[in-house]
Amino acid sequence: MIINEELFALEKKCEEVVTQIEASQAMKEFKAAKKVLEASKEAKEKIALFQEAKEKFSQIEAYGTYAPDYEGTRRELYQAKRVMDMDEAVYQYRMAERNLQVQLDLIAKRIASAVSNNILVSAGDAFSLSVIGLPTACEIHLGKRKDIEL
Repeated sequence: MIINEELFALEKKCEEVVTQIEASQAMKEFKAAKKVLEASKEAKEKIALFQEAKEKFSQIEAYGTYAPDYEGTRRELYQAKRVMDMDEAVYQYRMAERNLQVQLDLIAKRIASAVSNNILVSAGDAFSLSVIGLPTACEIHLGKRKDIEL
């Protein structure tokens, strides 16, 4: 690696991008939602119950229907997850987290396309859906997002 003025200029630009990301509305909303989630006793209890149910299910999951009360344990896990997911603090945190991830994906795509349009950018979680209904890992939706903040 050759260290020259171009490298220092690139490093400075990277620091500027990080500063802009930290000052963005999406980051502010994420931090606020995280603070609310951490302060919510109800949410913590629901998360703890879900973790407990998840651990209990993981112990018998490998045995499938041969395990005693497999269906009951699985049902308990799904119910605990539903209760956790329906908590307002958890919901707001997940939405803020998702919105921040979309912004980061769009920034990564923009940086990659500035270098070359042939660079593929892995974006977000392949199993969650974006606002327009496509998997967030799809390259296609990144160009269709109109609500970006850069």
